[in-house]
Amino acid sequence: MRKLMLLVMMMLVLVGGVLNVAAQEATATAAEPTLTPTPLPPVEFGAQAGTYEGESDNLAGVDPTGVTIDYWHQYNNPFQLSIITGIVNAFNATNPYGITVNPIAQGNYGDIRTLVNNAIVSGDLPDIAAGYPNDALSYALDDVVVDLTPYLSDAKWGYSEEGLADLTQVALDAWVFEEGRLGWPNQLSGLVMFSNAAMMQELGFSADSPITLDEFAAAACAASQSGMTGADGAAVQGFPIVADASQFESLVAGSGGSIWIDGQWNFTSEQSIRVLTMLKDLYSQGCAYIPAERFGNTADWARAINPFAFSSSAGIGPTLNTVRDAGNLVTDWKVLAAPSNAAGEKPILQLFTPGIISFVGTPEEQLASWLFIRYFSTPEVQAQWSQLLSLFPLSKSAATLMDTSSMVPEFVEMINKLANDEVSVYVSPQNLSYSAVRDILSTGIADVTSSGLDVAEVAQRMTDEANAILAGG
Repeated sequence: MRKLMLLVMMMLVLVGGVLNVAAQEATATAAEPTLTPTPLPPVEFGAQAGTYEGESDNLAGVDPTGVTIDYWHQYNNPFQLSIITGIVNAFNATNPYGITVNPIAQGNYGDIRTLVNNAIVSGDLPDIAAGYPNDALSYALDDVVVDLTPYLSDAKWGYSEEGLADLTQVALDAWVFEEGRLGWPNQLSGLVMFSNAAMMQELGFSADSPITLDEFAAAACAASQSGMTGADGAAVQGFPIVADASQFESLVAGSGGSIWIDGQWNFTSEQSIRVLTMLKDLYSQGCAYIPAERFGNTADWARAINPFAFSSSAGIGPTLNTVRDAGNLVTDWKVLAAPSNAAGEKPILQLFTPGIISFVGTPEEQLASWLFIRYFSTPEVQAQWSQLLSLFPLSKSAATLMDTSSMVPEFVEMINKLANDEVSVYVSPQNLSYSAVRDILSTGIADVTSSGLDVAEVAQRMTDEANAILAGG
């Protein structure tokens, strides 16, 4: 056995600081110790769980009535906990089958990963748990993960064609492997770019720039050579390079490429070489720099020391707090998707798709778990959930139900772009080697920038190392 946002804006800082999906998804490691939450009253959710009619074709004879299921989740912060408790309470009170969900806060994603691996050994698994697609794939090697395909397609308990078409398909597909549909996304954030629109216009670009990769590079150099200053008189610099796989992937996708080609990792493609070369040239020309601290790219942006910086959408709250603390030097800004190859092409929005994994139990327990997942995915629940936590909703209809009056307008604009198909959506390749590949990419980016190594040689080395890990399982 293998081992290994209806609440006011003031809540955004609290959410962002603890949720901080940027850290969780960009590093995919356990970072924070488990918190002991101070309870807040559960948020009230008005959506009722539905009754399902008709005849089941995949789950005939399975009756989930009266079943209790355990849900291991990562919502430890008091605000988050009040929200997830509200969802669970609403489901428990309104589902017509008497299903009871027992929510248990179990630390962060890394903590849950460890607990699940231990539970695989002991046999004392929860019914559902939080995780990422590659977590589910790992657990599936021990045959403990439920393939949700029969539930999704079931004539009684599943989705209609219309209902399925309403969902963000690329987020759903991130959970599909040869072994089946191994989970369901419930918490969508994305890699976005904070752009100082006022600074960009002063540099001679449009307020919506950078739009293309060439404009991205030109604006970085223009900023670094501008003589402008930000907080405390610090000189404005160019692009803040973070040796982060997600940022690299988005830039490659924006140029029309991918790091996953024909079932193999590939960093030697024209698009990957272009991005690595751009980063190397920007750094060597003084048009890019390496921030001095973790999350320094967005902290510097908030102090008007660079023109644009990548962040998880979950980082909007903390970044705006830094803007305020720095004296509100950023006066006009945008939330953008990653630049594309050419004007007229859709920009790239990389989605992070953590979700819920269902574990093997009795047929009744598995169906009860699916019905809670389905409730969590209903447009009404997703609209309120996404408002409260400043997330992207899972469906287009949920986006239309959101009360965005108390949300950050710049982020709302990006939500609408996603709902209206105005961006191209990218999700990272998911397999057991991906976490290691992220580390390989981080090293490679540092090698071609701060260490000045040859791009082609580094690209080939990364490709070979990544595929060796892939081959090793």
